[in-house]
Amino acid sequence: MRVVGTGRLTMPEMTSMVDQIADDPRFRSDFPVVFDIREAEYTAEINDGNVFVAALERRERAFQMRFALVVPESLKVLATLFCLLAQVKGIDRIKCFTDMPEAHAWLGLAE
Repeated sequence: MRVVGTGRLTMPEMTSMVDQIADDPRFRSDFPVVFDIREAEYTAEINDGNVFVAALERRERAFQMRFALVVPESLKVLATLFCLLAQVKGIDRIKCFTDMPEAHAWLGLAE
């Protein structure tokens, strides 16, 4: 499943997008997810890392396969930090990318 975020996004908006995926009756927990925000604008708030991890923890059962977060180069360090925070909490199926082919390869998807 591919989700695309564009425009100016906040962390609550992005976590709402994840909730919408999980609540969609067509979505199955064994679908790999590409969350593509390469065309979005995002400025982190002080608590966004905690909000990000809490959203993943809340929806961990919904996402049993890998979850690729694809970001613009300008957000690579921050997104990698957020993924590391998730891994510290035991959520090890998420990884950050700036390149869609790399994300697809990690997910085991054909380009």
